[in-house]
Amino acid sequence: MAKVEKSLISPQLLLKVGGWRYPFFLVDRIVDFNPLVKGGPVVAIKNCTFNEPFIPGHFPGNPLVPGVLIAEMLGQTSEYSTLLCDFCRDYKIVKGVDLKKADDIAKALKTPDGAKIIMDARNNIFGFLAAQDLKFRHIVMPGDTIYLYSELIMADVNGFHHYNVEARVGRHVACSGKVVNYRNNREKARQSGIIIEE
Repeated sequence: MAKVEKSLISPQLLLKVGGWRYPFFLVDRIVDFNPLVKGGPVVAIKNCTFNEPFIPGHFPGNPLVPGVLIAEMLGQTSEYSTLLCDFCRDYKIVKGVDLKKADDIAKALKTPDGAKIIMDARNNIFGFLAAQDLKFRHIVMPGDTIYLYSELIMADVNGFHHYNVEARVGRHVACSGKVVNYRNNREKARQSGIIIEE
């Protein structure tokens, strides 16, 4: 089990490198990442509360976290997995140091050079959740902490990244399956017409 009291990325940096903002910033903490395993498996958490903007309407008297938002949480977690892989690759190029453990990555990200390297990687990428194939097995309610797991299984030449994912609440699997993120160099995405304007 990951050390949930520690975050691999500080809250301030997580907010900067995430491609989302309120009310769609749906990952609270990155708690584990393994750079030595192909696919960069990552563990993130999302704490669900009654203050979530969707809870009053889904559903009145029986509040539940919508499945589509759990899919989005898994898509965001998957993007962090690949972003951290990019960071490890770029850090080795710039600093000549192999980051082999989550603790090494956390220390590197606390330095000005590390923060700049991950921000450069983020600013060079454009992407979004493109598809999902998820099976929902357990409800998620306010007060639950969702553990989000993602591991890259394939990236194709068109920029589509395929991940095995799972969301758990305690020992219950809330959902599992696959998500596909479109992820590409920002300039290539602009040339192909995916980015209209910024």
